[in-house]
Amino acid sequence: MAYVVLARKWRPMVFEDVVGQEHITRTLMNALKNQRIAHAYIFAGPRGVGKTTTARLLAKAVNCEKQPAVNPCNECASCKSITEGHSMDVIEIDGASNRGIDEIRNLRENIRFAPASSRYKIYIIDEVHMLTKEAFNALLKTLEEPPSHAIFIFATTEIHRVPLTILSRCQRFDFKRIPIGDIKNQLHEIVKSENIDIDDEALLLISRKADGSMRDAESILDQMISFSDGKLAIEQVRESLGLIDQEVYFEFTDLLKTKDTAKILLYANKVIATGHDLIDFLHGLQEHFRNFLIVSSIGDSNLLDVADFYRERYEKDADLYSERDLIHFLSLLSDAEQDIKFSNFPQFSLEMLLLKLAFKPSSEAVEEILAFIEKLKQNPPLLSTGSRPNSSGGSSSGGADYASEKASKYSGKSSVDNANKQSSTQEERLTSSHMQPESVSKEFGPLAKTLSRFESLKNERKTEEIEEKKAENDIDISDIKQKWPAIVEKVRARKIALGSFLQEGIPVKVQGSKVIIAYDNSASFHKEHVEKNHAVIEEIIRNEFQLSLRLNFTTIDFKEQGIEQQPRTPEEILEDIKNKEPVIKKIIEAFDLNDLSTMKMHS
Repeated sequence: MAYVVLARKWRPMVFEDVVGQEHITRTLMNALKNQRIAHAYIFAGPRGVGKTTTARLLAKAVNCEKQPAVNPCNECASCKSITEGHSMDVIEIDGASNRGIDEIRNLRENIRFAPASSRYKIYIIDEVHMLTKEAFNALLKTLEEPPSHAIFIFATTEIHRVPLTILSRCQRFDFKRIPIGDIKNQLHEIVKSENIDIDDEALLLISRKADGSMRDAESILDQMISFSDGKLAIEQVRESLGLIDQEVYFEFTDLLKTKDTAKILLYANKVIATGHDLIDFLHGLQEHFRNFLIVSSIGDSNLLDVADFYRERYEKDADLYSERDLIHFLSLLSDAEQDIKFSNFPQFSLEMLLLKLAFKPSSEAVEEILAFIEKLKQNPPLLSTGSRPNSSGGSSSGGADYASEKASKYSGKSSVDNANKQSSTQEERLTSSHMQPESVSKEFGPLAKTLSRFESLKNERKTEEIEEKKAENDIDISDIKQKWPAIVEKVRARKIALGSFLQEGIPVKVQGSKVIIAYDNSASFHKEHVEKNHAVIEEIIRNEFQLSLRLNFTTIDFKEQGIEQQPRTPEEILEDIKNKEPVIKKIIEAFDLNDLSTMKMHS
């Protein structure tokens, strides 16, 4: 007898043998048991999952001579003739090659005749979506009101191409991809029955390669048996199918810890040199990071379709990555697929992709930076001269308590580094008080400048806090008032107009390191001018008291507060400046700056 391939030899003979489609076989068996047979069925789903096989089982069951039959007996003449493919009453039509209106017209003519020897005349049309629009239209009336002895069973891999008018006249059953575990169990039964010596891990590789198709898995197994003379090992399966060893992907995740550009480029060259298809490599790397994501988020590796050894490695290394980093990795891999597929230089695209994955800033470090920025918005730091940032939000230096603790923790680290427990980790070296910004910049890549900046902000902020506490303890308003005339004169020496406007204000209170300067309600112009130039005043005050003091400005009603000083008008101040400084007077007159708005603009 001629050799029969495994896919045909192990084709299911009863409904229970159909792998992975229990939701369909149970429904059909109940319908047969209750004699609720429909006149039209449509089976939809991927290739190799049992659509045509189930159609034949249904045809055998309804025509089995041993009635009532939930499962075909496979012994009577009717069952044997259907199994062997020469039954006169079960007609299988290939929709791809018999797709025109003439074939459907012949079908309509022949369907009127009673079955030759069976209970039902059954038409199984495979790939029914290939029929033309005219053929579908010709089939409609017959499909809606067929003879009582006729049953239609359609099978398709592209259900969306079947007209709704056809679908509405059929009972629809959607077949699903068969889980890898079910395929492996079925292959294990086959090799056990066929006395084939093969590793369980090799069966797992074949099951994964089949991509949910039982027929593909059996065909691959048939091929592997021919490839091997003795025991079929996992290395032979991987070599024959061109599969990439899982160790290749673990090798890359190990490189993520070192961030060594040279090693990553050598790794990419090795992937190219081994001849692996780069799209297959990307898909494998996607599955690799997906496995980490599943273990990291669920905390269980039972959902992984991998060998037990690799299952343990995923559990061990899952803590090295945050979920956000893994999602970002998967996003980068997904976006890069088209670039590599259509690139004129795919090796370069692969190298850039791997370097992006390696040097991607960790999500934890980015979160800390964003939180630091938000904190600075709420509590702006002092400038290097001790002043607040200007109205545009600019600042040259400063810090915040919130960032000082976190900055060193995440400086230059990737999410891989966060879980490194060795005694000489990058975290311990970076957070050391002896770690200099220069060494940080050399070692830790793109974030080094920003993160090393945190260190200087921390130190500056600590200095400011010490000065503020000292100011709070060592100075009061009487000290400020005593030296206020001298301060005004020093400001006047630098900026005449500023000193004159500052003279109109009165120091009224000290709050911590803040000196409150009050202006009369009518002196808003004076207050506005001084606020614009407060940095100069704060620098002079700091030099005078050797303390970090800041100015805050407010307006009050001098009369209500019993303050005798009456503010001068801007015009009076301008006149006073001209009288005291003859040179300024000549400049004002020469450039026609007597107008108040002009003076304000040039001040």
